[in-house]
Amino acid sequence: NQDDFSVTQQFAGESSDVMFAVYDGHGAVGHHCAEFAKDNLPKIMEKALRQKRVKSYQDHLKAQGKSTKGSFKPELWPQLGVEQYEAACKKSFVECNTKMHQKEDVLDKLSGTTAVTVSFHFGRMTVCNTGDSRAVLGHRMAEGAIGSQSEETKSEIVVDDRRQEERELVAIPLTCDQTPFRRDERERVKKAGAAVMTVDQMEGTSLRQECNEDWDRKVAGKEVIVDGDVPRLWVPGKDYPGCAFTRSIGDSIGDDIGIIPDPEVITVDVTPRDEFLVLASDGVFDFLSNQAVIDMCSQSSNPLEACEKIVAASHEQWCENEDRIDDITLIVLFLQSEKESKPDPSGTTDELLSNFNLQSLEPTHLFS
Repeated sequence: NQDDFSVTQQFAGESSDVMFAVYDGHGAVGHHCAEFAKDNLPKIMEKALRQKRVKSYQDHLKAQGKSTKGSFKPELWPQLGVEQYEAACKKSFVECNTKMHQKEDVLDKLSGTTAVTVSFHFGRMTVCNTGDSRAVLGHRMAEGAIGSQSEETKSEIVVDDRRQEERELVAIPLTCDQTPFRRDERERVKKAGAAVMTVDQMEGTSLRQECNEDWDRKVAGKEVIVDGDVPRLWVPGKDYPGCAFTRSIGDSIGDDIGIIPDPEVITVDVTPRDEFLVLASDGVFDFLSNQAVIDMCSQSSNPLEACEKIVAASHEQWCENEDRIDDITLIVLFLQSEKESKPDPSGTTDELLSNFNLQSLEPTHLFS
């Protein structure tokens, strides 16, 4: 099993903060890469966040003409704003990647790992994603929210009359798979020097010798793909590395063809209508849709039961459709918030939904 996960309580020294993460290793030593990320990424993020907070406190003291001596008093450090918090997270992913490259006993030339994380801080959740694992939120629509959507958006969100009557529970992707299926990612890696082809195209056995734009069909996790010949990244003229993703931690051979560790990040306020959160490797989502996974959560009495249902359903689909079974790892959270819903939806999932259309949404509209 090349997957791994981590749960870090009292994250960055805050008693009420916590970080969850799922790692999906790949390549000959992918399990070592996932383990390295598990052991190091949370610590690197904690250090970066602490440094941001103490610097903010020191800047505050300086502005008041006071000495910064003895400023290591965490109880006095200010909470970080969204931009500060996200900047620390982004820096941490890049630093973890650099440290993995430098680690002599982790041979990450042709191996690496995805990483999807969520950290709860000051009533918000910040999701970071590098690779093709996912974070999916189960959100209960507000009364009247369906009617406020355009007809096109409504057709994408409303699944059936039963859920609409129950104030529909919708699956909101908080990540978007970073693969060559995405036009923006495909163009980015091509500019960096990557050749983007399927295995058949690379081997010269396909009639399609060039990348066609119909590869844009997996944006925002809308469609579940079961055919195996997917676009991959190659060093031009070579038969490696053959990555089906465009970002990862590790994979040092991909540094020159645009495989980067930089995560896409989104932060939203947690609201009472945010009921479930799922972090999972692609072993879950290769055959199950986001909505199907959230529906299984809603049909379960606790997170463990939800995990068992999702794993069983994923395993069954792999057995029926493939001669192998991918690693399946997930974390399910049942969310509770004591905060009242804000009249102003800015910064919440309600704002996300107000412009949400899975059919036309470009990933860059969601993530920073």
